[in-house]
Parts: sequence; C-alpha cells; structure tokens
Amino acid sequence: MRIKILSLLIVAGLSGCSLAPDYQRPVSSSSDGWQGMSQEMKNEAALPDWRTFMSDQQLQSLIESALKNNKDLKQTLLNVASLQAQYRIQDSARFPALNVDGSGTRQRTSDAVTGNGTVYSSQYSATVGVTSYELDLFGRVKNLSDQALESYIAEDENRRSAVISLVSEVASAYIRLLAEQELLNLTKDTVKAYKETLALVQTRYDSGYSSALTLAQSKTALHSAEATLATYKLSVSQQYNTLRQLIGAPLKLKIESRLPEEDGRMLTALAVGAPSELLLSRPDILSAEHSLKAANANVGAARAAFFPRISLTANAGSMSSSLDDLFGSGSGMWQFIPSISVPVFDWGNNQASLDVAKISKQKSVIAYQQAIETGFKEVSDALLGQQYYMEEWHAQQSNLAANKDYYDLAKMRYEQGNDSYMDLLDAQRSLFSARESELSAHLNLLVSRVSLYKALGGGWRAADQEEATQVPLAVTD
Repeated sequence: MRIKILSLLIVAGLSGCSLAPDYQRPVSSSSDGWQGMSQEMKNEAALPDWRTFMSDQQLQSLIESALKNNKDLKQTLLNVASLQAQYRIQDSARFPALNVDGSGTRQRTSDAVTGNGTVYSSQYSATVGVTSYELDLFGRVKNLSDQALESYIAEDENRRSAVISLVSEVASAYIRLLAEQELLNLTKDTVKAYKETLALVQTRYDSGYSSALTLAQSKTALHSAEATLATYKLSVSQQYNTLRQLIGAPLKLKIESRLPEEDGRMLTALAVGAPSELLLSRPDILSAEHSLKAANANVGAARAAFFPRISLTANAGSMSSSLDDLFGSGSGMWQFIPSISVPVFDWGNNQASLDVAKISKQKSVIAYQQAIETGFKEVSDALLGQQYYMEEWHAQQSNLAANKDYYDLAKMRYEQGNDSYMDLLDAQRSLFSARESELSAHLNLLVSRVSLYKALGGGWRAADQEEATQVPLAVTD
C-alpha cells in the first residue's frame, strides 16, 4: 500500500501542471514582397547547397578547410555541447534519482556517561532509496528543464548561423583576394607601360623632340604608379592573411585564379522565395525565437516559486547491529520522509524574480522582432545590390571598352607626333581608372551575391551535413 502511495506521488510530480504563459509567436511587421526583387528571382525553388552555389574548385577547398579548422567555429561547437550537457543536468531533476547507500558505525560510550560501565555499540545499514525528490506539482522543475532545452536549441541555431557566416566570409575574402590580385597585375602592367613611355620620352628628349616638362610628367606618372603598386602588394598580402585566419591553417595552394568575365561562372544565380520562408531558414531568427521560448518557460518557473514545494525522501533496506546479520531475517527497514516548504514572507524576493523573468521575456520579444527586421533589411539590401551592381558592372564594362579605344588612338597619334604627351598620359590614366572601376563593380556584384545567399540562410545545411560542424558527443581532455 505504501509503495502504491509513493508511486502515485511520483507520477503526480512528473505530470504536474505548468504555470508558464501559453506561447504565441509575436506578430512581425514583415512585408509581402522584397524590395529590389526582379522577376527572374521570383522562384519558389530551394536555395542550392553551397557547393552548387560556389562552383569554383579552389573556393570549395578553402571552405572545407575552414569548416574543419576555424577556431571561432570550434568555440561555437563547444558552447553548444556545454548547453546540451547543462540541459541534461537540468532535465534529470524531473525524475527521482535512486541511490544505494551503505554505512557502518562503531561507538564507545564511557562509564561517565552510562553509569554502568563502558558500552560498545555497532550499527550497520544498506539501503536503496530516493533523496529529496521534488514533486513538481506546479511545473517549476519542468519549466526549468524547458528553459534549458530552448537555450540549448537556440545555441544550436547559433552554430548553424556561425557555419553560414564562415562560408560567406571565406567566399567574400577569396573573391576580394582575386580582385586585389587582378588590380595588382593591372598596376604592374601600368608600371611597365609607364616605363616604356618614359624610355620613349627620354629618347625624344635626348633628340630634342620633347621638352623637359614632358619628361618630368612621364617620371611623375611612373612614380605614382609605383606607389600604387606597393599599396596593392600590401592589400594582397593582407587578404592572404585574412583567408589564413578564417581557414585556421596555412594555405596549401597558390591562388592564381581570375574573376570570371561572364556572370554566373563563379556564383550561380539565386531564386528568392516568399518572405515568410525567411522565418524558417535563417538560424539567427530561429535562435531568437527559441530564446524567447526559454524566457517564457522561465516565467513559469518564477510563478511556481509562489506555491508550496513538496519533497520526498524514502528508502528501504536492512539495518543490524552486527555486520554478519545485516541481511539476515528480521533486519529489514524502511523510511518515508515527506516535507513541504510554503513561502510566507520573503521581503519581495519571489515577486522581484517574477518581474525579472517577465522583463527578460519582453526583451526576448523585442530581440526576436529585431532579428526579423534585420533579416528583411539584409535580404532587401542584397537584392538591391544585385540589381544596381549588375547595372553598374555593365556600364563599367562599356566604359572600359571605350577607354581602350581612347588609349589605342591616343598612343598612335602621340607616336605619329599628332598629339602631345599630356593626351597620351591622360588616356593611360583614364584606362587604368576604368579598369579599376570595372573590377570594383564586379567585386561588389559578387560579394553582394554572397551576401544575398547568407541573408537567405543559404549554407545552413552544411551545419548538419558536414562532419566537421557536428556538436561533439563527448569532450576529450
């Protein structure tokens, strides 16, 4: 009968009510469409895997290395593992823990105490039972477990977000490195052209056909280009360092690729679905929602603190004054100790704790809404970038072609003596500037496409499919 009563109490504790507010997803002010979305992008197709989106083989190799070695990502994985363990600790409090205890006592009591000579006594026991198990009648323990679970899931979404960010950062750094290398090569060619021009001007000056002013202008153009060359050398070296840091290991390959002359050869075009799909694909938004659910559960735990807390301690086993008779006939014993703690007056402690929990929930609501607004802004910005950077790139390509014709004509007329050196120098500078602008526009277009992929939550599958991005099941020394 006693066992049945104890079992019923434990079942009641496991299935207690919850005082947490019913969760409702906050209303967001998202629009029905994207600003800057072209007709070609209105497609409900799922985002491609990052290997499909980023077809460059060297880039794929760099991303794979980063997913294995990046130190920030490893820290994130350990953070998830830590919260996962904390959840297991908190959830275990919902269930009674069985303990097996054994003890032995040997005591000597002097004649001064007993008045009847020295007395020796012994007591041995072996028991199995439950100690201080809380009957969760008001859902305090369950809500604390839910809070720990939602915090763990939120951190796991942060892991996915970290993978997306890392994939995008490596891709952007790689593209910038290619652009900087092309600018470096362009500057080298420009320096070479200025040297050839200076040699020609020097020859004409020595022959009396060019003035000292023309010679000085030629030298000035050369030295200015050499200064620009040093700047791009530094920039390329710094981009290598950025890539090395993201990868977390030395670069094992020499990057000599060039930006593709045609759009879509390095990064495929993206299809963008409905705005509501953003809520299901961006890990930062999902993380914010799980943090809100954790705060909601915490309110329930704070409310439960106003109600009585009932704990059970029960054990059964054997007890004897002789170790030899510990498991003998008639040595059985049991113990049942229920306890209750009723909050009466705590100087406002419980109310203050509830206020803190409610404030934390309100902050989580705002953080969730802010995450959605940030997501919509990033997608819209990236879509606008795709539209206008593409227009800019096409215009810069046309400008570059026109400047090439201008330079060829100016060079021919200068060599024929029809124009002054200033006309040729102006054409050289204009051509260099046009090529810089064309590369910059192309770079902005590609980086904007990577940003769009990231903003749409592209690449999160790598967090679940790549072995290197999995949360470790056990942490080794």
